[in-house]
Amino acid sequence: MLRVGLTGGLGSGKTTVAAIFRSLGAQVMEADAVGRAMMQPGEAVYAEIVQTFGPTVVRADRTLDRHKLAKFAFADGRLSELNAIVHPPVIAEQRRWMEALEKEQPDAVAIYETALLFEASITAGTRDWQDRFDRRILVTAPEVLRIARYVARMGGANPDAARRAALESEARERMGAQMPDEEKMRLSDTVIRNDASLEDLKRETEAVYRELRVLARAPR
Repeated sequence: MLRVGLTGGLGSGKTTVAAIFRSLGAQVMEADAVGRAMMQPGEAVYAEIVQTFGPTVVRADRTLDRHKLAKFAFADGRLSELNAIVHPPVIAEQRRWMEALEKEQPDAVAIYETALLFEASITAGTRDWQDRFDRRILVTAPEVLRIARYVARMGGANPDAARRAALESEARERMGAQMPDEEKMRLSDTVIRNDASLEDLKRETEAVYRELRVLARAPR
C-alpha cells in the first residue's frame, strides 16, 4: 500500500485536493475530522484540553468553544500546548487506520490529509514523517489568494470593512504559526499549485494520482 501525506497551509486548498483524490479512488483520512471527534465531550483529549485551558473554553452545551480555544492558541501564544495534546493521539489513529487498511487493500493509495504534516513531527522533536509516509504532497498557493479564501470562507460573500480586516489579520496570524511553504517544498516529493481554476486543479491532481497508482503497484 502506498502511504501518502497530503498537506498545505491555511487557504491552500488541500481539502479540495483531498476530495478530488477521494473521487478518483484513493482512501482518505482527514486529520481535522479525527481531531474534532477526539475533542467531543467524554473523550480523553477533550478532558485534557479543559484541564489545560480552563472551563472558559466550554460552552453551555459542554462542547468546546473552538473560537475561544483558537484565541488561546494563536493570539495568546499557546498553540504548542494545544498541539501537544491533540497531535499524538491523532497520529496514533492515523497509524492504526493505515495498518488496518493495508490488510484489507494492500494495493490502495492511502492519503492522510493534515495542515501540520511536518510541524507535528518537529514539535515532537522527530522527523517521523519520513517513516510514516512513502510520499509527501504539498498543496500551495500565493499568500494573497490564501488570505482571500479564508476571508470568503469565514466572512461570507460581503463582509464589512472591519470584519474583513479582522479576518485578514486572523489569517496572517494563523499562517505565521505554520511552517513557510518554501520550507515545506524542500521536504515534499510533489507540489500541487492551486492558483488557477478548479478545472486546472482537477487536471493537476488527476495527473498526480496516476503517478501514485503506478507507485502503489510497484514493489518497494
